[in-house]
Amino acid sequence: MKNSFLNKQRFAMRNPILFIAALGLLAGCATPRNNYDPLESINRPIYSFNEGVDKVVLRPLAKGWTDIMPSPVQKSVHNFFENIVDLFAIPAALLQGKGTDAANSLGRVVVNTTAGIGGLIDVANVLEIPKSEEDFGQVLGFWGLPSGPYLMLPLLGPVTTRDVVDPVVRFTAGPTTYINPEGARYAYTGINAVDARAQLLPLDKMLDDQYDRYAFIRDTYLQRRWFKVHDGNPPYSLPMAADFEDPQVNNGTPVASPVPAAPGAESQP
Repeated sequence: MKNSFLNKQRFAMRNPILFIAALGLLAGCATPRNNYDPLESINRPIYSFNEGVDKVVLRPLAKGWTDIMPSPVQKSVHNFFENIVDLFAIPAALLQGKGTDAANSLGRVVVNTTAGIGGLIDVANVLEIPKSEEDFGQVLGFWGLPSGPYLMLPLLGPVTTRDVVDPVVRFTAGPTTYINPEGARYAYTGINAVDARAQLLPLDKMLDDQYDRYAFIRDTYLQRRWFKVHDGNPPYSLPMAADFEDPQVNNGTPVASPVPAAPGAESQP
């Protein structure tokens, strides 16, 4: 039974859209209150701002992109940005002592950058070189740093205080640092944002059906980060808002903070 559960979590981690879809079935049980979100009074207005920008700018651009651009062009652009993700995954894997993941990411970058014409073609996928999902937030989690409070960043979306390290690293050491002139940097950032938003278009209908989209996005994000930090093998299921109030979970005793993790494992997502 335990192995079956863990296999499902590994599958979920590698298939985020399916994972979010599965969580959508549980959305009716979600509550706005969440133990990991002490800054909710600040996060919700930022989410409303992001939602407004998405409605007016990002979603229309993403829809226009998918409707007008030929599918091969969309795929090539997405492959290019995923090649950058693979590049950052190399040091992130090494800092966790994951030599195989680091080697796979290096292999993907080398193959896709050369044979794949700068990453436009995912040759590594054809060669069945596994894609790593490592990032610097996971590095900090691996070394025991708790997630800290949940944050909703303007324009960037959901993170935790620990996971802020990723956008910081990407902005300070990513391609935009080396791209000139300034207009080219804006173009790179804009196309990256449109591509990322286009990948989420299949989820729009599900989000529109949620009673509380903010709570749904928050809980989904925290659950997925929990699985990723533990490589799809968490020490226990992340307790969410309903768990802290369920007498069967807590023997009738309210829980003010997440239950402790097993020795050597963190107790936050």
